[in-house]
Amino acid sequence: MRYDYDVIVVGGGPAGLNAAIRSRWVKRYKAIPCSTLLIENSYLGGLTSWRGCLFTGPSWKMEGKDIVHRLLKDVGNLKIGVHQGRVNRINAKGEIKEVFTSDGKVFRSLAVIIAAGIKVLVNERDYLGRGLEVTSMGYEFIVSHLKKVLSRRWEPRLAVVGSQKLENLIPLIRELNIAQSPLLFIMEGGGEAKEDVLRGWVEKYWGDGQLQGLTVWTSKGPRKIRCGRVLLDFNSYELAPSWRMEIGAETLGSPFIKVNQDMETLIPGLFAAGDVTSGGYNSFSRAVSQGMAAGLSAYRYVFHKKFGTHPPLFAYRPTDFMIPSDFKELPPLREDLLPVSLLDQKMIKSSLERKWVGLLSNFNGRVSIGEIAKRKKLNSEELKKVLKRLAEKKMITFHVEVDG
Repeated sequence: MRYDYDVIVVGGGPAGLNAAIRSRWVKRYKAIPCSTLLIENSYLGGLTSWRGCLFTGPSWKMEGKDIVHRLLKDVGNLKIGVHQGRVNRINAKGEIKEVFTSDGKVFRSLAVIIAAGIKVLVNERDYLGRGLEVTSMGYEFIVSHLKKVLSRRWEPRLAVVGSQKLENLIPLIRELNIAQSPLLFIMEGGGEAKEDVLRGWVEKYWGDGQLQGLTVWTSKGPRKIRCGRVLLDFNSYELAPSWRMEIGAETLGSPFIKVNQDMETLIPGLFAAGDVTSGGYNSFSRAVSQGMAAGLSAYRYVFHKKFGTHPPLFAYRPTDFMIPSDFKELPPLREDLLPVSLLDQKMIKSSLERKWVGLLSNFNGRVSIGEIAKRKKLNSEELKKVLKRLAEKKMITFHVEVDG
């Protein structure tokens, strides 16, 4: 079976961006890059595109948006594919993984990195401070915060959105509701609605400059709800993530995805990084570092699938083995590998001698090295040297036929 990409990254926050970059760009002199697709439902940058995200130390700080700007620049320079959409299902069984999106697309890959964060982001950032408030940084100031919000009456209602753990706040909000605002609690996920608790998924927030309401997808379809204020209980998602994504394979851990130090799950070819993983503190630095580890681990996995050996990632991990005199960092290219362009043809053309320019249309992932040599009546070994040189310049990669 043929596949579309070597690696698919689900989620475009700091973890997902760094995972995509590191799977595509490996800091070695000779390396075959991966073809990578990044899928994001909302804004690239995730929560760092919201306000107030800092990368800090005791005596310094960097704005998260500045770092994300640099990551996005790398995504553009490396020609990493970006698909705008929500992943609703991943079939992780078998050698080829299938990723299904809400717009009906199906993408296939050798490896998948889940960096979806702790909730499905929509357009929350458009209404931050304009009718939408967020609880974060724990519950230390939750009582004073709620007292302030509930000191006035909100019409037509106050909507409170969270995960299943929103149940921790509901009794307190009802008790502090001295202005008697009509209340609606929206718990993202499945389950039955009751009284003033609605189960479903927030599709979008809307309003003319100021928030006027939100649309929730319920078991009975979409429902538009007008409200005067929305309180997003982010702490509830930190306790119980809400991905809105089905993974058709054995358990990955609950409520977070369990991974080892290399960001590997129990399913070969499936990795995870960032807030979606179990344990640890949710921070920008942790997300970035885990994204790097997941990207390199996915690269290592894909390389082994293609060439039957693990790449010596000297720049990142020490490798302890006796080096024979015939050692080659890049294994010989097989005849059945399918060359795939990663950059546009003009950029590749500038690196080719004139006699090889006519080959560009064959770098499409459908014609093998052996077939190209036969069609063009070329010396196979000479062709491999050209392809190897392009791969070292991160301009092309290779796909391989996978059974099943």
